[in-house]
Amino acid sequence: MTERINGQGFRPTDTAGTRRADGTKAAGGNSARATDPVAPQTGDTVNLTRSAVLLSKLEEVVQSLAPVDADRVRAIKEALASGSYEVDDQAVADNMIRMDRELLA
Repeated sequence: MTERINGQGFRPTDTAGTRRADGTKAAGGNSARATDPVAPQTGDTVNLTRSAVLLSKLEEVVQSLAPVDADRVRAIKEALASGSYEVDDQAVADNMIRMDRELLA
């Protein structure tokens, strides 16, 4: 059985009820597929919504990112616990403004 995946959206006609009807015909012997071994077989179709396609692309991007630097995380946790971690509030504000500008551009 072949499967086709495309990004055209969900169609209610491609549900399990359709496949159940095909299976009933094959079991009854009325289908060309049941009597003719050379007859082409129809496959299941999977339609992805635009959101699913975007989520798939997002997953690819996330997996391509660098892994977490465990040593850096450990150092920050220790600095936070000891009270020696200092936050440069001006740098944080500048970066927030820069990110907003990039998103709005």
